Amino acid sequence: MRKRFRSGPQTGAHEEHKAHQIILVLALSVLWALVGFGPPVLTGGATRALPGWRLYPGQVRALAVSRRMPPVTARAAVLADAKTGQILLSKNPDQPLPPASTTKVMTALIVLERGHLDDVVTVPADALIGEASMGLRAGERITVHDLLYGMLMVSGNDAAMALADYVAGSAKAFATLMNQKAAQLGLTHTHFVNPHGLDAPGHLASATDLLTIARAGLKNKLFAKIVSTPRARIAGRLLINRNQLLTTYPGADGVKTGTTDAAGQCLVASATRQGHRAIAVVLGSQDRYADARALLDHYFTYFGWRKLTLPPGELSRVHWSDGRVRELAATSEPEVLLPRWQWPLVHAVCEISGDGTAGSPAGQAIFRVGPKTIAEVPLRWREP
Repeated sequence: MRKRFRSGPQTGAHEEHKAHQIILVLALSVLWALVGFGPPVLTGGATRALPGWRLYPGQVRALAVSRRMPPVTARAAVLADAKTGQILLSKNPDQPLPPASTTKVMTALIVLERGHLDDVVTVPADALIGEASMGLRAGERITVHDLLYGMLMVSGNDAAMALADYVAGSAKAFATLMNQKAAQLGLTHTHFVNPHGLDAPGHLASATDLLTIARAGLKNKLFAKIVSTPRARIAGRLLINRNQLLTTYPGADGVKTGTTDAAGQCLVASATRQGHRAIAVVLGSQDRYADARALLDHYFTYFGWRKLTLPPGELSRVHWSDGRVRELAATSEPEVLLPRWQWPLVHAVCEISGDGTAGSPAGQAIFRVGPKTIAEVPLRWREP
């Protein structure tokens, strides 16, 4: 047995249902005649097999707003979902620009891969550079773990240099590892010259590439913990995170600031609400926190994750000719990221197969928004 139907009631009273449909069509026809042609409808994407989009004015406006970049001062910016990496908004996303201390996200990635947290590092004299500092002293002995906190929380250039020397023997050799890692991650608009991000010829990264680096970093539990920590006492020092969003923006949990003369204000920012994280990257900004807030607000206002479920009750039941009644049960209920205006447009098309034996395969549910398939879920039979 194989059937195909849109999610809807399956009853034995076929003729009665057909009669109700005819009455409904007649009523709608009369209403159509009374009100004229009604509001304009944007249609498109239809094929013989699949229905097309039918968008009403309110939906068209919602679509336009969801795709519109809010006003930002940044030279380059991206807004993305952390889980999928899907870029939702962008401005000059692939333009290589000075990344300032957002560089240290890559530095941390390499240290976490190649180093050991309990190793003790002797701080070399040439590590004491730059204005941003953990306050290290030449000859001081400090663990890799504590140096990571100093580098990521207070953007210590001295900590970055000490870690580079520990891993590779020199900042130049460490930069080679950084570029190797960039190639491994598939970055095409990034080149590193040093581990700290101070301005240097050829030291560049794009907003899209920094997004990729940040997503890789956030998969590491220690990295995620450090960049979400507002303040901590480490190695006898009180460290206060330079990322002001951590204490001012609901759900903020990372990632890294950066500022130099050439780069301007930079920020890779993340925030998590209801279990889902957004990432905003701004480079060359005049007000990085305002820009990041605007982008993160856009994510949480206009996008969201929706769980895909079969319709309840009779809409997921099948009445067999021998009197049996069986329900369709999805083997999983996946979540998908969608613009919120699309949520009411999600519908399921069930392709049914099998003999109705409880627990046996029953085909699949194809979830669509308009003509676009967003998920396919296997079905099983169960008794109601």
